[in-house]
Amino acid sequence: MISSVTCVTDRDEMMNGLVYPALRSYDGSYADRRLHVAVAQVHSGGSVDENLARIERQVSAAASVGADLICFSECVLQGYGYGDDLTAEIVTRVALPIDSDPCDRIVAMAQKVNLTIVVGFFEVADGTFYNACLVAYPDGDRFCQRKHQLTETELAVGLTAGGIRRVPVIVNGVKCAVIICSDGGMDGLYERLRDEGFDYRLCPTAGGGTMAAMLHESDLDSTDGRRRYEEARICAFKSDALLDLTENQGIGFASANALGPVGASTCHVGHCMIVDNHGTMRGQISGSPILEHQQDSMIHAEIQFPKRKDIL
Repeated sequence: MISSVTCVTDRDEMMNGLVYPALRSYDGSYADRRLHVAVAQVHSGGSVDENLARIERQVSAAASVGADLICFSECVLQGYGYGDDLTAEIVTRVALPIDSDPCDRIVAMAQKVNLTIVVGFFEVADGTFYNACLVAYPDGDRFCQRKHQLTETELAVGLTAGGIRRVPVIVNGVKCAVIICSDGGMDGLYERLRDEGFDYRLCPTAGGGTMAAMLHESDLDSTDGRRRYEEARICAFKSDALLDLTENQGIGFASANALGPVGASTCHVGHCMIVDNHGTMRGQISGSPILEHQQDSMIHAEIQFPKRKDIL
């Protein structure tokens, strides 16, 4: 039973009937608002049922450590491919409405373990196709945030851009924005987030990669294999304990990359990060080009935020 469904459209002033005014002041206290956030990478090259089973295992793991919210990767429900692994026919075949059975099952997971769940998927609504994220709340509410800044490939396969504005995901008084992959490059994004009082970013991404570029653990026995591994790892692991605030813009993020083979030639290397608003790296799953090392995983961290009185 759906108690609330919202989708962000080009007229995306819809905010579930609530008004969230801009952040006006901090009083310096970090005692009142905390978000225990988890992010997970899971293989998504299987069927929707198989992917849901993987999602549910990580949801259960996040709930067992007391997380308030878990974020999965872009289009994790059906798998995100590249080249011949992402076509108009594939999108048309796999896309799901927000009230479909798989989405119902994700909402049921959220209700069962009292956890907000963010899951990327290909969505269809009134015959229009989107790259979207389902946000499922523990009280049974749900909404879709749609990707705005689509790639050339996404446009070519018939996906439609969602609106610019972000519907807030509010958990424990912390106001989060879902920023799907290349939406992170939208002009004026950080100014809008600050003006609208967002505290934190949830960043589902695909990541990219091909099976041809992957390695096996046995390749580490050779000098060339070790060189290829080191070169690939630079792209999938941040060694910084503290990120530059010009990169972080003072608004931290939890990011989840896609993992493993999808279709005939796509293979994602994984990688997840949790970074707080100071730019501190609070948790990281190192992406890997080694197929045997690409394992479903979850990380979590409790992030503190200054007190604010204007959230609700």
